[in-house]
Amino acid sequence: MSTLEERLRDEMAQAVAAVRPVPDPYARLLRRRRRRSWRWGGTSLGAALVAGVVGLQLLLAPAGPSPSPDPRPTVLFDQPQDGPLDRWGRDLIAAATRGDAAKADPALAEALARALDNARGQWSIRPALDRIKVLYIVDVGGSRAFAAAYYNDDRAQFVAANGPAGSSAEDLVSGRYGLQSGPLEPFTLGGDAEKYTVAMAPPGCLAAPSLATRVGPDSALQQTWATGAEFTVDPKPALNRWWKVSCDGVVRELLAAGGSGAPPAGPPPPAAERGQADPALVEQLLQSWPELPGLEVTNKRIVYGGTPEYEHRPTVVGIGDLGDGSVMVVADTGEGASYLVTAVKPDPSLEAAKAQLPPARITTAVSPRADIVAVRLPADDHVSLSDRFLVIAPRNATELLSPVGTDGQAEIRVTLHDGVGVLHTKPAPGKVSIRAYDAQHHEVAALTVAEPRDAPQLLAGQALVRNWG
Repeated sequence: MSTLEERLRDEMAQAVAAVRPVPDPYARLLRRRRRRSWRWGGTSLGAALVAGVVGLQLLLAPAGPSPSPDPRPTVLFDQPQDGPLDRWGRDLIAAATRGDAAKADPALAEALARALDNARGQWSIRPALDRIKVLYIVDVGGSRAFAAAYYNDDRAQFVAANGPAGSSAEDLVSGRYGLQSGPLEPFTLGGDAEKYTVAMAPPGCLAAPSLATRVGPDSALQQTWATGAEFTVDPKPALNRWWKVSCDGVVRELLAAGGSGAPPAGPPPPAAERGQADPALVEQLLQSWPELPGLEVTNKRIVYGGTPEYEHRPTVVGIGDLGDGSVMVVADTGEGASYLVTAVKPDPSLEAAKAQLPPARITTAVSPRADIVAVRLPADDHVSLSDRFLVIAPRNATELLSPVGTDGQAEIRVTLHDGVGVLHTKPAPGKVSIRAYDAQHHEVAALTVAEPRDAPQLLAGQALVRNWG
């Protein structure tokens, strides 16, 4: 990512900091990653960007072997990182300190609190945050990690760090081995993508990783969820997964954390299979391709390039084979740097900073079959998904039919050119049935797209949720 793109995204994040609807897919993770380099298990940049789609609190171990400690104290953050303290944060603070290291040595939490109190200047803590709570201390995977909160009645700042096993409280809070700071979020996910995972949710909530991800027949992702727990220390890597946090049966957060963990697929042929694609746009699509948990792309192809009907921007579409006949679909619409669009309707925070966002838009989908795919195009005037599907059917398909209405008797007809056309439908999330016919009116392919109901965001056929209100 260029320095300019990083600056633009950080400025966008600052511009919307006072507004708290669904967060920006990129900025929250990038703000933290720029402060200190973290390991993300060998995933691509696209995967790391996607990890922040719904704003989880993320702490990762520093890349490579633990460096030698720097004896010089430094100011770790140049401005306060606190945020409003909500009821979930109060519940986290009220709970007992978690983790095996804290239980084995109760004095360790006290020592850590004292060290944090002495390090207020380094962490740029507001004087008004006059209390400290150590949230957890764990020894796992050859490391010692902690998380804590500086807080008062109204605001809190989350801080976390890790170091080699047996690190003293003073070494941990010094930031010599890696650190993180930001508002106290309800869900915290941290660890080392190659070694261990620590997940923390509020008391009474269950944070569960997906054990398996597959593309269903309705072009949506199907997840097999673990049982879950409010606090999990897993000695195995579990960061590169989808995670779901539920409280009293209500899904409060659902997000993609990390990438597929698979080796990158080889480059596709430079030419689009249909239409004409500018090589620069193809390159931009590949650089922006989101690597998602459970979707191990084995081969990428550029299946379309051109300006679709009803669209004024050039679009390039790629599909990635998933090994079982299903595919991931990624469309890049527009020229220049790309921004991942997941919102189903305009979001005030993104609309306020729209002029600062990269100009092109990435949209995603999945399909149970490769011969017919449908991906929503981005809205023209908003940072959200449109009511238009770009459909790429078999080359010999000349027409699409899609039932509409409650009885399905009426149909939308779309003429295809080289098997490609644009289908107007209801705004997302919705359900649409698509049938493609050849010139003799023989059905040559069919596809159902059933987007998850009430989803505020959609990423590759999966609802993304952040519902802590």
